[in-house]
Amino acid sequence: EQSARLHNYAGLISLPRDGIGYGGGLLGNDDEAFSSAFQITASEAPDMDKEGRKVIGQLIDVNSMNLLARLAGSPTRKMLPGQNGGSPLIKVSVDECIVSSAKEAT
Repeated sequence: EQSARLHNYAGLISLPRDGIGYGGGLLGNDDEAFSSAFQITASEAPDMDKEGRKVIGQLIDVNSMNLLARLAGSPTRKMLPGQNGGSPLIKVSVDECIVSSAKEAT
C-alpha cells in the first residue's frame, strides 16, 4: 500500500514498509531492532517513496524544524561510496514528544 503523502518536504515523519521494529537481526538488542522505527526527512526524499515508507506525521513548529536543521548538519558515520548519509556520530534520542492534530496546531 502506497503512502497517501509523498516524502517531498523536510520534517515529515516516516515509518518503514514493514512497521516498527524491523531493523537489526533476530539476536540484536532493542536499539538495533528499533533503529529503523521512524525517520524524519531533512529534505525531499523520493527514495523513501520507492522503499514503500509511509508518512505518518510532520514537524510543525519552528523550534522543531531548527533542531532538525542542526541534526541534519551533524557529522555521520562513513557510508559506502554512492550513499549520502549514515547514522549520527552522537547518540540522538527523543525525550519528549507532543502529538497534536492539524486543527490544534493552527
